[in-house]
Amino acid sequence: MNIIKAGVRNEFIKLMSRKKYQVLIVLTFFLSIGINMLSTLGNVSTNSSLVVLSTITGFILPLMIAMAAADLFTAEQENGSIKAILTRPISRIKIFSSKILAIFIYSITSLLIGYLSSMIYSILLNFEGLANIWEITLSYAVSIVPIFTIILFSAVISQLCKNSSSTVMMSVFSYMAIVVIGIIFSNISPMLFTSHTGWYKLFIGASMPLANIFNILILLIGYILIFFAAGLISFEKKEY
Repeated sequence: MNIIKAGVRNEFIKLMSRKKYQVLIVLTFFLSIGINMLSTLGNVSTNSSLVVLSTITGFILPLMIAMAAADLFTAEQENGSIKAILTRPISRIKIFSSKILAIFIYSITSLLIGYLSSMIYSILLNFEGLANIWEITLSYAVSIVPIFTIILFSAVISQLCKNSSSTVMMSVFSYMAIVVIGIIFSNISPMLFTSHTGWYKLFIGASMPLANIFNILILLIGYILIFFAAGLISFEKKEY
């Protein structure tokens, strides 16, 4: 466990030492404030905090995750630094898991920034957040599940690419392609993991469709297990 903790810490420091990831965190903050301001000025009836959540999970985080997967997996293959890591007495599953968890922590940090900035804005300027704070908090919390699915999806893509730029392009293109397929073929949309980034909406309201929530949760867990296994097998078999 200590080895994984140390590995996660090192991988997270790698990400945050790159200026672009610091900038992305700052941009997430200003994006959140901007969406809240536009919602207030436009008298939009939809809760602005949830609009921020939808924007982050549907558009911002998939790009951030693709970039992080490219830097922690493919880029290290390009520059050869992965060889030094593999010479240490650490199993590949621990190395793989450490990288995944580092991306996860970075993603949750971005999500938390969006949550806190939008909630503070709502509470201080239009008092919107006070009445819905429980629903908003729960919505952000449950969004962790589809985010983790996207992380593992990008990790799988990173094992198939030879350079970091192709990893980003393939991750984003594949993600968007699956989204489009779900739109065109609506009958299979419920079976696609990309269709459930907004599943937090099921937790809003007086009554929750527990059966539907359970089915989606099982589906996402299935994707998580499949993507983790596929990514790990590819990582273990790859010769660097």
